[in-house]
Amino acid sequence: METTQPNRTIFLIEGILFIILGLFAVALPAFFTLSIELFLGWLLLIGGIIQMYRTFTSTHTDSFYPFLIGSAASIVAGILLLAYPLTGIITLTLLLAVYFLVEGIAKMIVAMQWKPTTNWGWLFLSGVISVILAGLILSGFPGTAVWVIGLLVGINMLFFGWSLIALSLVQR
Repeated sequence: METTQPNRTIFLIEGILFIILGLFAVALPAFFTLSIELFLGWLLLIGGIIQMYRTFTSTHTDSFYPFLIGSAASIVAGILLLAYPLTGIITLTLLLAVYFLVEGIAKMIVAMQWKPTTNWGWLFLSGVISVILAGLILSGFPGTAVWVIGLLVGINMLFFGWSLIALSLVQR
């Protein structure tokens, strides 16, 4: 709590900003989905270029070829996401659904292994929710690709914003 006291005002302002952004993302999920996809494309492209530059400036290392391949992959992925945003959105949505499915199953398995301990059910419930989210995404796929990433990021921003505001208010 001692680290939150001097930052109380910053937490409050940041929380309000995250809530505003979260509301926009929930209200305009397709716009935010596209924005996230394009941001990721630029991030991969710029990061790949920087990594490639670093790779060529240190050619005397054993890791030259692995870094060269990794940086080239980042550049190509970034270019593809920027050149074909709809395909990128569909791919990212499919990856998100697979992630939720695998993560949910893993959580349920671990929860069952921990069953004798207290509160194991919360982990199991979290796994069930992840599997349900995967099912919801896949049931409307590819139509869900247009809005699901923006909506989930928006919901995350709303909860994060509220948690920052709660932290700031506790420190009065």
